[in-house]
Amino acid sequence: MDIPVTASRSKTLSLNLGGEMGHACFRFAGTMVFVMYVAVAHWVGHIADLRNAITGIAAYLGFGAIWIGVVGFSLLTFRSRRMISIVLDQAVFAFAVYEGGDVLAPVLWAPVVMAIGNGLRNGPRFAKLSSLLGGAGVGAALILSPYWHAGKLVTEGIVLAIIILPRYTLLLSEQIAQAKREMQQRAARFESASRTDSLTGLMNRAGFFQCLQKLIQDVARNGNRSAVMLLDLDGFKGVNDVCGHGTGDDVLKCVANRLHDCVEAADKVARLGGDEFGIVVADASDLRELERLAQAIIESIAAIHVHGQGDMRIGASIGICLLPDDDCHDESSVMETADRLMYKAKKAGKNRYCLNPC
Repeated sequence: MDIPVTASRSKTLSLNLGGEMGHACFRFAGTMVFVMYVAVAHWVGHIADLRNAITGIAAYLGFGAIWIGVVGFSLLTFRSRRMISIVLDQAVFAFAVYEGGDVLAPVLWAPVVMAIGNGLRNGPRFAKLSSLLGGAGVGAALILSPYWHAGKLVTEGIVLAIIILPRYTLLLSEQIAQAKREMQQRAARFESASRTDSLTGLMNRAGFFQCLQKLIQDVARNGNRSAVMLLDLDGFKGVNDVCGHGTGDDVLKCVANRLHDCVEAADKVARLGGDEFGIVVADASDLRELERLAQAIIESIAAIHVHGQGDMRIGASIGICLLPDDDCHDESSVMETADRLMYKAKKAGKNRYCLNPC
């Protein structure tokens, strides 16, 4: 959200109140919490001398306050702010460590968190940059500070932790993200398989009813003219009886391809089971075009040749339920209407279509 703010020289600035501002405020708030901790620790006697620590803490607190203004008024480009904040975060903190000595010991983990945060927000390259800067800065501060001369191994351990931990954390994060992507892909494949007919590659009954449910909702909401076709093959039982189920499967695949070629890209074709197919026609505003589609399907299926049986033909009887229809308000009533019209077409001589009144 951008809020216009008028500057003293009649220049309009725009406040940046997004996630970047949240991070800038969090930096300042976190420093204030540490200030309160130091005050309490000094009050109870755990910290005797605050003179050196005040300079370092004040420097980081001042940086945090200034950066809120830089981000809030978008004084630099986002890319520049991102790079400068990484450098200043680690550099000013290293100065605070140098000035504060052992008072800053409780927050020596901060460069690690900075590097990890930069990696999660901006990517692995920025995590590496932040961790290297943090390791170099804090390492130099600890080496130069008289408070840490006696603990060189501790210094080395802190520097290594600042460099290594962010990389390890981001590697683990990437592995988790990759595992999540793989799980989502497997779930998507499983969901797709659960809605797909294994023989023809068309949607199965479950997938068809999902599309039908959405169509009914769209029709109820928008009132658009749509249609549902229910198609049953005529003479298919003879193909299985005479030629065997292998040939029957080939015929079903051929029918699926013919149906897919006849319909528009927005229409959905499904094999509902056996030799029964369903088609969801998204746009049936032109009734004559819908009838031409039904006739084209009938002619296309009638042209299928059964392998090895030159005189054997199959046909198709189609029931077409036009929507909206006062009697068809859910999936069950739509399918019942289409099924009734399909059998009406069969009784009328097969190889034809029948539709409900407009």
